Amino acid sequence: MAALVRSLVAAALVAAVFLVAATGIYASLDRILADIRYSLTNRAASTDLLFVDIDSSSLARIGVWPWPRDVHAEVLDRLMELGARDVAFDIDFSTRSSDAADAAFTAALNRAGGFTYLAAFEQPDGASGRIVLNQPIAPFLAEAVPVIVNVGTDTQGLVDRVPLGLAVDGGILPSLAAALAGQPPRTADVLIDYGIDPHSIARVSVADLVDGRVAAETVAGRQAIIGASAIELRDQFAVPRFGYLAGPLIQALAAETLKAGQPMRNWGPWPGLATALLLAIGFAPLGRRLKLGPAVPAAALVMLGMEGAALLLKAEAGVMLSTASFHIAVLFLLALRLLDAFLVEFAARQRAQARLAYLARHDEVTGLRSRRGLIEALHGRSGETTLLAIGILRLGQVRGALGQGVHDEALRIIADRLAELRLGELALIERDIFAVALGRPAYGPALAAFGPLIRNALRPALALPGHSVHVDVAIGSVTGDDPAERLLQRVEMALDEARRDHLRGVLAYTDALEQAISRRRKIDAGLRQALASGALSVVFQPQVRLSDGELVGVEALVRWEDPELGAVSPADFIPLAEETGLIVPIGGFVLQEACRIVAGWNWTGKLAVNISAVQLQVSDVGAAVAAALGGSGLPPGRLDIEITESLLVDRSGRVAATIAELRRHGIGIAIDDFGSGYSALSYLADFPFDKLKIDQTFTRGLTADSSQAAIIRAVTDLAQRLGKLTVCEGVETEFQRDLLTRLGCDVGQGYLFGRPMPGEEIVALLERCRVGAQAGQVGCSIPFRP
Repeated sequence: MAALVRSLVAAALVAAVFLVAATGIYASLDRILADIRYSLTNRAASTDLLFVDIDSSSLARIGVWPWPRDVHAEVLDRLMELGARDVAFDIDFSTRSSDAADAAFTAALNRAGGFTYLAAFEQPDGASGRIVLNQPIAPFLAEAVPVIVNVGTDTQGLVDRVPLGLAVDGGILPSLAAALAGQPPRTADVLIDYGIDPHSIARVSVADLVDGRVAAETVAGRQAIIGASAIELRDQFAVPRFGYLAGPLIQALAAETLKAGQPMRNWGPWPGLATALLLAIGFAPLGRRLKLGPAVPAAALVMLGMEGAALLLKAEAGVMLSTASFHIAVLFLLALRLLDAFLVEFAARQRAQARLAYLARHDEVTGLRSRRGLIEALHGRSGETTLLAIGILRLGQVRGALGQGVHDEALRIIADRLAELRLGELALIERDIFAVALGRPAYGPALAAFGPLIRNALRPALALPGHSVHVDVAIGSVTGDDPAERLLQRVEMALDEARRDHLRGVLAYTDALEQAISRRRKIDAGLRQALASGALSVVFQPQVRLSDGELVGVEALVRWEDPELGAVSPADFIPLAEETGLIVPIGGFVLQEACRIVAGWNWTGKLAVNISAVQLQVSDVGAAVAAALGGSGLPPGRLDIEITESLLVDRSGRVAATIAELRRHGIGIAIDDFGSGYSALSYLADFPFDKLKIDQTFTRGLTADSSQAAIIRAVTDLAQRLGKLTVCEGVETEFQRDLLTRLGCDVGQGYLFGRPMPGEEIVALLERCRVGAQAGQVGCSIPFRP
């Protein structure tokens, strides 16, 4: 039974590989293999053909293209004088030129006595899109034979075939290749044999021909094909093996293919499919008896055998095979054998681990390893491993409300569900904390996948006696080869951080995390002292009107330089300040200090100050603003209060009331980081505002045809219709500034105009602007500072 299953799986795998081949995914590999076969069956062309080349030297000698028709007449006469058997022009003669030149060429065609072929081809009509046939003009058709010069391509756009003929008005027009090879025209295609070396086809330059430098023996008895290889004339096509070839040479190779008398045929992947299915059926009797050592060379021999057969068919019968699918199928069969061996080994290892599990120390309630048992288990490991800590939330309430027995039953159910996931070695290391040792390192997406996997397992309510309880989890992880005790300490540190930040994913421990926790503790301890000691300072970032470069505003930002911690980023201490409530005095300090500094400048621009959600919710922002304006003398109309989008969803009415009070006093309201979170037109309608600050995520990576550009255009259009200004953050390049100007953004802010800087630098800038204005300069901006 197992052998039959292996055969069915192998056959299904082979079928899947060949079904995928229909999408063209293996086309590049097939083309490489075909090119190798063409190279290995390389042969010279016959001596029947002569390529009369319109090359760069001919263009330099005769003049720019298109040439006068009397030049073509001269070329034809010269070839006929030198004894050419036939002459074929791979040139478009479907339009008239001058009457004299057309007459000269017509006369030359007449003198050639009907041994001339002129190109005809199908192409889409530019106006209607219909396929039309372009033929030489009537006077030429009366003296020569029209032939089709269209080509066909494969799925990769490489020219691999030409038609033998084209049905026209009840008859069949021959192709150039068929005419030169003396083949009857048919509405069928012929595959081109790229085993023929195009460089072996005799070639002369038109320049040499008209200058009399071509000997008669070079031309006599040959069929001449006149066409362009000059790059300037763009008659080049992508082809197998050779990369690019001139159109006339492709026609010559097609004619040589027909002259060889062995038509090329393409049998596609079907012989390979049949062979691969036979191998799949043979997978059953061989099965596990085929040892892993011989399996790899055996697969290589099979693949080489298929390529040898394909090469022989090409050389002896002109048959092309698509063998890439076969090779992929063989590799998958080999992988299936390796997987089979792996699964056998894995199952054996699992059984051995199960036997050893009885010796380990376990938790009394769940039967899982305890902390000590997990440590002992981890001591025997080698190399890096990933350890997960899964904190069960809300179980403490279950124990307090329903008793220890119900709590224990909940733990057993959770343990069973986690055990069903088979993530690794499962343990209960604390009362409500499980740990899983994966036995291998896990990073990135592989690590993140454990979060939803574990949550989904615990999402169904726990069915307890007389109760139904829902639980959630926080998950931390650590990866390393440290001692088990150290790993547990670090994973619990990551778990505590995940609980603190209410993270839904898996928080991985890093050295930076431990340092950040230590640093956060120091920041928390030093923040009050910094506020009292004056270690906080206010800096300003310029806001520039994009239309003329005028400095129209600044945004006030807080900075903290600590003697021990160094420069502390606002991203580090502002969240802590919001947690502890210190954001209220810090925000008040920034507001008062910024108003005081800006009021002392000889300038009438705007000052923007951020107000956090905590300030609006727990303090009297209106009173703080009034105090700052009153103490500094800054006019209310020069102050903008920036609030984030998240405040727009406040349902208490406090935010709306505060905004209304501020606007009554003439203070502007700007919505900061617009587009990064809660953007909705209904909120804009409910909350009056003066400016929209478009978040820098839309500016980063901005291009003219990007979705960011479309969104910025929509926002600026909306703002203009509402009579509001827009400020685009994160402007770092001249390209962004120019594009944002075209998109309708009013004001720009970013490193292009200046990093946050002390007030003294703004004053110096304003002085430069004033001097520049007196000198007749327009606009004032700050150069980019890396």
